[in-house]
Amino acid sequence: MPFFTHLQIGFRNLIQARRRSLILGSAIAFVALLMVLLLGVSQGVADRLVETATSLSSGHVNVAGFFKPRGKTAEPVIMDRDKIRKLVKEKIAGVEAVTDRNRGWGRIIGPESSINTGVNGIIFAEEERLFKTLTLASGSFDGLKKPDSALIFAAQAKKLGVALGDTITFITEANGGQTNTVDLTIVAVAKDLGFMSNWNVFVPRETLLSIYKRGPDTTGAVMLYLDDIDRSEKVIVELRKVLSEAGYSILDHDPKPFFMKFDKIGNEDWKGLRLDLTTWRDEVSFILFIVTSLQALSVFLIGILSIIIATGIANSLWMTVRERTKEIGTVRAIGMQKRAVIGLFLTEAGLLGLIAATIGGLLGALVVVAVNAAQIPIPVEGMRVFLMTEVLRLALHPAQIITTIVTFTLLTGAAALYPAWRASRLRPVVALMHSK
Repeated sequence: MPFFTHLQIGFRNLIQARRRSLILGSAIAFVALLMVLLLGVSQGVADRLVETATSLSSGHVNVAGFFKPRGKTAEPVIMDRDKIRKLVKEKIAGVEAVTDRNRGWGRIIGPESSINTGVNGIIFAEEERLFKTLTLASGSFDGLKKPDSALIFAAQAKKLGVALGDTITFITEANGGQTNTVDLTIVAVAKDLGFMSNWNVFVPRETLLSIYKRGPDTTGAVMLYLDDIDRSEKVIVELRKVLSEAGYSILDHDPKPFFMKFDKIGNEDWKGLRLDLTTWRDEVSFILFIVTSLQALSVFLIGILSIIIATGIANSLWMTVRERTKEIGTVRAIGMQKRAVIGLFLTEAGLLGLIAATIGGLLGALVVVAVNAAQIPIPVEGMRVFLMTEVLRLALHPAQIITTIVTFTLLTGAAALYPAWRASRLRPVVALMHSK
């Protein structure tokens, strides 16, 4: 029997049993809608993590390293900044932008409190990505063009008891164990980006060079932004070859953020400079559990609901087999093969799943668009920190809708396998006698 004929028969059967089809289809559509929303939440957090990580603390790929002048001392600094940047631009394909940041760590002191935080020395003209990601609560990014200025985040400002235009003091341990301080004027306060913004302050590059007494050809990390972030691992391999050929010593790859490597590097028996190549995933590996947890929760919830739906589909189709025993006996008596009977029931179930999942997936997409447009604030501080945003933000990717539709179409078909097999096993004579 041609497949188109199967579709016609399946569609007519769904219409004929429209009440059952409506109830079952509504359940499938609801779970499909829920799946799109759950995927939207987890994907939204994943996208936010990538956006935040590659703006606040990392490039897609980073050329960083450690300099060991003596003993167990390890400084997160590299030399030959200009040479390394030139090599990256000339030798690595697919690089959209290159910048570098100096890295510092110390204590910020305000009128009411103090905090330990990382301080990033930035080049204003090369931080367009950062400025697009941040949303200012007060002030202007242009203020960072001035010496000894600072951009902090709202939670930091609240804890320190400071506002725009106030002065904070940065205290750090410079080369040789000497403690240096610098007064910074707050020129911008940005809205929080989850807990990653708790340990990031931005100042002009020259400020960090001055307080750490470093030369202009030193930096903390050269950061590469690629046209395809998924190429990060391949670019690491290319960079290792290019930099090795240029005479640099490179550390073995360690998928951790740079600040978790000090003890290990300090205990190693070498001196001088060694480069450390990392991807954005390495630099935020300590918080990737957030995305993993949300994805696992989504899979668990969808799995439970899918089992319930599959059970309902199987029971419903088994009732259909019992109600259509005479019909099955008739078509078997006139020569329809067992395989064709199975095909009829699977086509009917698959058609129900396809229609219902498509409706549910599209409704889910509409809900995602509406939620994002509504800019719903997240009232719980813990949730804001966990989701890394102050308003509920979901991600809508076409692949999510396609995955949902395919998943529930296949699920509906799989649930129909046993009832379809049982229908095909009915003997024509028994089926016709049973119908009397």
